[in-house]
Amino acid sequence: MIVDDRVALVGSANINDRSLLGSRDSEIGVLIEDKEFVESYMNGNPWKAGKFSLSLRLSLWQEHLGLRSEEISQIRDPVTNATYRDIWTATAKTNTMIYQDVFSCVPSDLIHSRAAFRQSTNIWKEKLGHTTIDLGITPEKLETYQNGNVKHTDPMERLQSIRGHLVSFPLDFMCKEDLRPGFSEGEFYASSQVFH
Repeated sequence: MIVDDRVALVGSANINDRSLLGSRDSEIGVLIEDKEFVESYMNGNPWKAGKFSLSLRLSLWQEHLGLRSEEISQIRDPVTNATYRDIWTATAKTNTMIYQDVFSCVPSDLIHSRAAFRQSTNIWKEKLGHTTIDLGITPEKLETYQNGNVKHTDPMERLQSIRGHLVSFPLDFMCKEDLRPGFSEGEFYASSQVFH
């Protein structure tokens, strides 16, 4: 975790049953507070950023966004719209769309119900001749644009357009379904506070 480009919390400190037993996994974390500062920007204003924390964030973001060295200056200010909306979110959406076109990923924001899920998997099974949910990569895909044009694309060519590792989290997956446990499921009898 990097806070305000000044403090970094680095480690693998997890809280789980193995860690709490004290006899198996050991966890470690370190808090690094910079004492050396460099000129930077935060929300469009001049900012004194920690030298280590800033370089760590820039390095991680460069990898996640697939940026070249000469493009790093575009992400120096992490909270402006130009960085968050135009670079971070745009990269995530583009990568997600490419993966969806090529692999028909599940979960997906395009699937809002169980019926839509069944329909989606049936279409892909029919297209590819697969009989399992692991549909793999499409041999050739039709890509439809908003203006109605249809274009045949090579999936491997589409994958070359991926930048970095960033994708959007599918927040709308199954959004029209009531996913609470049914009467016959054990979770039905537990207080909902257990799961929050």
